Amino acid sequence: MNYSIVAPFYPIEAHEKATSATMVGIIVGSFTFSSCVFAFGVTKIISSKLKFFFFNSGSLIGAVSMICLGMLKFSSPGVPFYVMSIFCRVFSGLGASFLWSSAYPAISSIKTEWVAILAPLVSLSVGFGTIIGPPIGSLIYNFGGYAITFFVIGGFEVVLSLIFMLISFLCNDNVHANEEDVKIQLKSIFRLTINYNMVIISLPLTATVSMLGLIDTVLAPYLVNVLSMTTNNDGLVFAMQSASSGIANLLILPMPRKGYGSIIFAIGPFLISLGGLLFWLQAVFDFLRSIVFVTFCLVLIAFGASAIILNGYLMYEKISLSSNIATPDNLKLIAATWQNIVYSSGGAVGAAFFGGIYYEKVGIFNSFLTIGILALVVSVMNLIVLRSLKLLRKTYFFTGKEEETPLLEGSKKHSSLVNNEMSMDPRTLSLR
Repeated sequence: MNYSIVAPFYPIEAHEKATSATMVGIIVGSFTFSSCVFAFGVTKIISSKLKFFFFNSGSLIGAVSMICLGMLKFSSPGVPFYVMSIFCRVFSGLGASFLWSSAYPAISSIKTEWVAILAPLVSLSVGFGTIIGPPIGSLIYNFGGYAITFFVIGGFEVVLSLIFMLISFLCNDNVHANEEDVKIQLKSIFRLTINYNMVIISLPLTATVSMLGLIDTVLAPYLVNVLSMTTNNDGLVFAMQSASSGIANLLILPMPRKGYGSIIFAIGPFLISLGGLLFWLQAVFDFLRSIVFVTFCLVLIAFGASAIILNGYLMYEKISLSSNIATPDNLKLIAATWQNIVYSSGGAVGAAFFGGIYYEKVGIFNSFLTIGILALVVSVMNLIVLRSLKLLRKTYFFTGKEEETPLLEGSKKHSSLVNNEMSMDPRTLSLR
């Protein structure tokens, strides 16, 4: 919810303080850039036994950073505003790095054989938060303005974070990371960066978050300055995008368990591309410049983003294990950290470059066009790799089933993997 209130309100406040589009992009992008940098550091200190501690700490840090972001209302324009904005976003990036590197391992450890459902539920909960964030933010904004909006929502998360930190403390989730585990985790992360299949499979998420970073940076000023919406109700457009994401999450949630996760994942980047290309058509046809058409484009992007984000984590787990880069013991942590790195780097590029430097040079329509074309190229590359890995068909992730297949007959090694703590379906091992 905190994340979703930044895009409707912060860019407007920044422009009122005479901040250039490039600087707004850099400030917004500093969040995801710092999250990407911190993700490598988190790998050095986090362990599977510390997952709940880092999950709760990340939430608390993010909440405090939102309160600090609200205090920017009282900052002087110019350098003081720039410095404090970047500090708030970098601090928020630290919290996000803690949160997202531990979210999937923490949630999925509740019942490991349900990971194919529990992992998407993390994104589903995020979708719910982003749905209610903009309308609640708009309501508070109407009542008290920019600062009060961030104070109230940030304060609400502080309370929730402290409650769950107390619960985790009572559960005695306070174990130090093992040094040997840390070395293995760092080595695994760096091995992923040179794994061709993993790099290509990660590009759809990079393109997706680049598009979302662009939207976070430039859409609110466009709604206010071009489509004549007010700051009080521009959050409703973002709410429509979030609602679409929530609906998509509900529709996509059962797909991995039914074997269609990889197929949905392949469709996602095409929807991102289509949304970007359609948004660009407003530059050609003036009659398309309307709230309805913009919302339609955002809905397509939301559905594509849900398809990629919900299934991406499971894809990263599958490839990490099948490539012998991760072990069943550290698989969740490695996949979650990798997703955090990819997500953060894409968001930094989208906000700082496309939403800042590039946007100021070519404008909003060409920025959307460029990412749309890049997403289309990525879609084709992704299809080629998925086809080579034989994933463009029913693919089962972690379903908790045990069954014999010709591939596994006579293989005690593979049978042990079926019985490991994540209870993998034998068809998961088709990549081997």
